[in-house]
Amino acid sequence: MDLMMAAFFFRSPRIDQDLAMRVGLQDIHSHEPLPGQIPTTVVNFSPDGACLIIPKVAIDGKHLFFDTLNSELYNLVLFFEDENDENHAKIAISARPIWMDACEYQDKPAFKIGIRFLFKQDRLFKNLQKKFSS
Repeated sequence: MDLMMAAFFFRSPRIDQDLAMRVGLQDIHSHEPLPGQIPTTVVNFSPDGACLIIPKVAIDGKHLFFDTLNSELYNLVLFFEDENDENHAKIAISARPIWMDACEYQDKPAFKIGIRFLFKQDRLFKNLQKKFSS
């Protein structure tokens, strides 16, 4: 495939809003979250993935990017309470990191991590679209 064809790949629709969530680590085999979570701001959300801004990149000595990238032990997991759901469903979304970079957010040093969800989040995406279109 040449470079010109790459420009025509479909890109999922996105929500460019600051979404407050929490991020942590999840055991790949048991799917249980490990202790500890970091507040995160999701600045770009699609059914396929998101961009997280986090104040630090480690939980209990485990690096959120390097200890989950191609790992056979850990996934990332996002925690979110869906206010649009009647029962305020608490959602845990398993993901893998794609890229990471240092940044500044609200005049403080931070890190950006691009993630890809292990399972598409169409329902949550539609709920968030409704929330931000009203």
